[in-house]
Amino acid sequence: MNVEFLLSATFDNRRVIPNQDRLFKAIVSSLNEVNINPLVMISEFSIIEDGSTLIYSFHPSADPIYFEFKTDTLYITITTGSFGAGYHRFIVGVLDRIARRLDIEFKEDLVHKDPSGYFRSRDFEALKKFFVNSLADYAKMLITHHDNGFSNFMISMPYNYPVIEKEYFALSSLGYWGKNWFTDFIDASEEDRLTLAADFFLWDIEEMNAKFWFKSFISMIWLYFPFREAIDNKEKTMYKKIMYAFQESYKKDASLKYPWDILIDIAHYLDDENLAKFIESKKTAHHQDTLQIGFRLEKARFSIAAGFTIILPMRMNVFRNDKSLIEFKDINVYIAMQVYSFANEEIDVIMEYVLKQIDIAGEDKGEKLDVKSQSGKIESIVYEKELEDNDHIITVACAAKKLALLAWFTYSDPEYRDMCIEAIKSIDVEN
Repeated sequence: MNVEFLLSATFDNRRVIPNQDRLFKAIVSSLNEVNINPLVMISEFSIIEDGSTLIYSFHPSADPIYFEFKTDTLYITITTGSFGAGYHRFIVGVLDRIARRLDIEFKEDLVHKDPSGYFRSRDFEALKKFFVNSLADYAKMLITHHDNGFSNFMISMPYNYPVIEKEYFALSSLGYWGKNWFTDFIDASEEDRLTLAADFFLWDIEEMNAKFWFKSFISMIWLYFPFREAIDNKEKTMYKKIMYAFQESYKKDASLKYPWDILIDIAHYLDDENLAKFIESKKTAHHQDTLQIGFRLEKARFSIAAGFTIILPMRMNVFRNDKSLIEFKDINVYIAMQVYSFANEEIDVIMEYVLKQIDIAGEDKGEKLDVKSQSGKIESIVYEKELEDNDHIITVACAAKKLALLAWFTYSDPEYRDMCIEAIKSIDVEN
């Protein structure tokens, strides 16, 4: 449910027209100076290669704001929607701050105006009603699509999020949503819709209260927990931000249903024993975890390259060295994959070439396994052998029309063999 509008501001002759670098630095500085806020805390920005566009994102699931500078005019594209009225108000307030700092005035595009009217009116109650009505329309659209045979709707998820291999109606960064929730919302009274919408939207009110901090860190847990076994510094920083958001929420309301066990795990992982003891002391019998939180608990279908895909646990780290080489890692399993492309469509010829690539190394491939990709579009051959220190390696050769895949699965313990075998069976290629 996108709420999109365009703004622009011109630096006229009364002002010094800044160069692009200074302008973008001033914008980022203004955004970073916003009062402490979980969205600012996890924000990221980048500049498109041509250098004329600044992209600023406040949340992994939020559409970024685009700042484009051409000649003497700054153009801004804003998209809100599934984050709620509070987020929409926050974005407009941030743009007001930028306008004051740069001594400019933003004007709406004549065609693409703020559909909520908030940029002009600053009427927050009207803005809340607009978002509730928009959610009702969105709910009706989802129900219609589902009745027409579609499902597994992803609501404002990160653009590169893998496709979770699980039947569900819809998911957002706050978890899974059943069809009944949306039908209940459609049938609800205006007063009840306001209550339900407050659960659905990340930020539904004007102030940054306990629930806003709570839902912000819950959304981060859904996206990033359980932590990967081979963790990097960027992800470790994210866990620190999760704990900070928890602390801010707890200060404001200690009675919310905090995921105590997960918070204890994260505190221990960050080597913060004092925080772990604090959380342990606050955990009570009626605060026990009742839900598994974290999309990474699931399996997902990952894109490899050139149309090849594979189903793996979402907890694995993914490394793409170039367009044709990809690695998946955790402590117990390492997978390397290389993709080849051909002009030839004859699968037998392609498979022969791939097997020769394996033989070039001159090493024993091991025992041939009775394991194949279950895709009808792929021919596959699988070998396994034992290495030193009880490690095992499974070599996989796959051939399809104009494409081939070589993969090596290395596992350290027999209990992870089944995971590798199931992953091999899941290899597929998109049309």
